[in-house]
Amino acid sequence: MPNQLTNALVLGLLCTLQPGCKPQEEISTYTIPRTTPPRQPMSPQEVANQLDHMVAAIVPQGDQAWFFKLTGSATVVDRHRDSIIKFFATVTLDESGKKPPTWKTPEGWEERPASEMRLATLVIPDKDGPLELSVSGLPLSGDWDEYLTSNVNRWLGQLKQGPMRSETVKKLAKEIPTNGAKATFFELVGIMQRPAGANPHAGMAHGKEQPPAARPQEKAPANTENAFLDFDTPEGWLPGRMSTMRKAAFRVVVAESEGEVTVIDLPTSGGGQVADVEANMLRWAGQVGLATDAEAIGKLVRKVTVDGAEGSYAELMGPEGASRHDAMLVAMIEREGKVWFIKMSGPSALVTAQKEAFREFLDSIRFK
Repeated sequence: MPNQLTNALVLGLLCTLQPGCKPQEEISTYTIPRTTPPRQPMSPQEVANQLDHMVAAIVPQGDQAWFFKLTGSATVVDRHRDSIIKFFATVTLDESGKKPPTWKTPEGWEERPASEMRLATLVIPDKDGPLELSVSGLPLSGDWDEYLTSNVNRWLGQLKQGPMRSETVKKLAKEIPTNGAKATFFELVGIMQRPAGANPHAGMAHGKEQPPAARPQEKAPANTENAFLDFDTPEGWLPGRMSTMRKAAFRVVVAESEGEVTVIDLPTSGGGQVADVEANMLRWAGQVGLATDAEAIGKLVRKVTVDGAEGSYAELMGPEGASRHDAMLVAMIEREGKVWFIKMSGPSALVTAQKEAFREFLDSIRFK
């Protein structure tokens, strides 16, 4: 009897495992409409066109380096890349090393006067909005490869990209011959940081938008709260475009003319020509089209005192026959390991009319 029960259980189990011992399960299929359209294949070219390209060249000159830099969309940069590289080939360095570089501005480009630490801004017209190629100078120090790597990684940060090793930066670098020098050229890709709602590429330079148009009804307070300085704001001066370098900034608008006042500081430990009065004055004179030499510039420089610290002051008026009659009021104050650069730039008539206000502004400054 036990054997018969065991055999029955085994047979039952085998039957269960056999397909023919139980009803076949039915498989049902249904067709329902899609709730969302199918995703279209991604176009690599379309993705590439949404990225920003930064084109930059570094030209060494003694203990200074000159930076030429432009940022724009891939499609816009593609349209102008050849003309930009040809422009670099026209850059000419002064043999004495005391004057800023010169160049030949391509037809259709507009050269704007200096501002802040820029030697010039070159505006390139385009159907999608103008591009700005900035020209600026910074002290050159340390190992050249390390210098390139630090600047490239700084730019990559602006493009929301991670840093690169020095070996990778060397592979990206291209040498472009200029008129008497060599430019180290880079083209970097990423997504440029910019304020929310800003036009992605029109008027973009160093990742910044052009300042908004002046509004005559704006009024600046007589005394402005500032983390670095105390000062009295002259009548008619409006809040200007700030940046990480600027400790104060103003716009001066009179009729159709507009000037700019900036206050920045740089450490004297940076080397180069940061604290060199003659070299800086010659550079600024060149920015307003004033052809002069060391002896002539020495006659223009006067002593000035700001908050007890002695410095140098000059009024640099561009030649009247120039296409843009620009001028600059400049003061250099060396204090506690830093050089403070206080400048007003703009059309000559406006700057001349603002001389007294600028001197009153200097007299009111108190360093914190």
